[in-house]
Amino acid sequence: MGYHSASMMMYIDAQVKFWKDQKDAIDQVEVKEKTRAASGQKPFVTISRQYGAGAYEVGEKLAILLNERLKPEPAWAAYDRKLLDKIEKDLVLSESLAGTLTNNARSKLTDLLQTNFSKFPPQVAVYRQLVQNIRTLATNGNVVIIGRAGNIITQDMANGFHVRVVAPLHQRAERMSKILSIRFEEAKQLVIEKDEKRDAFISEYVKHDNNDPLNYNLLLNMGKLSIDEAAEIIAASMKIYSML
Repeated sequence: MGYHSASMMMYIDAQVKFWKDQKDAIDQVEVKEKTRAASGQKPFVTISRQYGAGAYEVGEKLAILLNERLKPEPAWAAYDRKLLDKIEKDLVLSESLAGTLTNNARSKLTDLLQTNFSKFPPQVAVYRQLVQNIRTLATNGNVVIIGRAGNIITQDMANGFHVRVVAPLHQRAERMSKILSIRFEEAKQLVIEKDEKRDAFISEYVKHDNNDPLNYNLLLNMGKLSIDEAAEIIAASMKIYSML
């Protein structure tokens, strides 16, 4: 929670540079088949979670595991709420990210924002920049997007692998109690309130049920798994889906 290793920040910087160089190369290609083959093919992962289930730790471990085993270019990186919020608030960073999109991908994103997204109520419309950033990351691929409705924003994209991470209430409360240095009962109430508010918002305004297992490729119960085991299962499942 809130901790980002130096290696993960290095991967993120390398990704933006790689995507920008790739975008410049793709924009110069005139043959449509080559353009399609060069863009949007790399996989991405979204991790939806119950509050306090340890999703960021799973996402970061998955990125590290894939980098060590596959040596991909660019390297995988994990993006959680804090990193996505940082990109959203940093105009220079947002523009740099937007600059990685090919002309074709940019056109598709514009169409999405002007059609589907325009139908969202004001309570959701304020997340327009977040939607743009997440769609851009997913289009480029080799990213793990944790939370921030990433699975909803990218649900129509063919190269996505969507994971739901859950854990027993007492385990999540114990974990948050230690992280926030608060009493167990206080942490338990916080976990319940966070889940209820998040699920209610998404259900009311986006018409999506976070708890419906049919919305995901994989559901993981962290009450029975370690961080390492969860990352291994996701990687193995992606291979079965022919995404690795």
